[in-house]
Amino acid sequence: MFKEIEKSLHFNNKWKLSGIQKIYYNSLIKIVGGFGTNQGKLIWPTSLTTTLEGDLVVKDSGSGCVQIYSTDGRPKQRFSYGFEPVKGLGDITCMKNGVLLVTSGTKIIQLFSKDGELIHELKSPKLTWPYSYGVTVLKSNKIAVSDWTNGGKINIIGVDWRMNAVLKTQTIEGFYRPVRMAVNENEDMLVAEGQLFGRFQGCCIKIIDRERSLRKTIGPRHGKKFSFENPSGVTVDGHGNFLVSDQGQNCIVMFNPDSTLCDVVVSEGLQGPSDITILDHGLIAVADCYNHCVKLFRYK
Repeated sequence: MFKEIEKSLHFNNKWKLSGIQKIYYNSLIKIVGGFGTNQGKLIWPTSLTTTLEGDLVVKDSGSGCVQIYSTDGRPKQRFSYGFEPVKGLGDITCMKNGVLLVTSGTKIIQLFSKDGELIHELKSPKLTWPYSYGVTVLKSNKIAVSDWTNGGKINIIGVDWRMNAVLKTQTIEGFYRPVRMAVNENEDMLVAEGQLFGRFQGCCIKIIDRERSLRKTIGPRHGKKFSFENPSGVTVDGHGNFLVSDQGQNCIVMFNPDSTLCDVVVSEGLQGPSDITILDHGLIAVADCYNHCVKLFRYK
């Protein structure tokens, strides 16, 4: 309690420039899921997104299913996405038309309706990565997919959405085990680099500008306040602030848009937070993998 009071007294007014009047710390609002295989239950929740209606979508690598929850946490839909060659690989995101894109560590990108219908599987000889991981959609409606290897790449994929055909691909090199990604209003890509295996250690967030060049690297150490250990997910709010889940330190850290400010907003109660997404009304959802649930926190 005293830590919370001390932090509130030391609130940096510069946060107000990025739309934050008050920072909430360890403010747990709701827990969704819990261990099990029935609808609404989770085993290893690893990836999160939201639908156009604001519902929470969870990719559960333990069961091989996608689950959709209403804004108040009630289970609405559950469907299988199939096989993962390595458990935990892959991601899920929602397109502007409401279609869900799912990656699972293969050379295939699945397209599902929110009702669980498999619409199409994007596959092409042009998709050559060994292990697909993160997936996000750019403003141009191209897809970005991270390649989870030591010499990993970010693959930008142009798609003819009428024919569901891959038109061309572009690769951005210079990554070490890139995992999940997010895109801000400027179409900068924020790429989380983990360090679970291999001799390379990313332990950072890399910001790629719209010209596909590296603009900035945040970490492993950020000033005197914070060091990344295993960043696993990243999300951007409506004011450009971005939040990162660190699976190694079991915490959530928030940065203002130019990363001159950072603060650890969740430091308790997480075991292996593998992804994070923004909800409405100053809330975030965190995939708390080894606690078999998704936790909703207020951060502002």
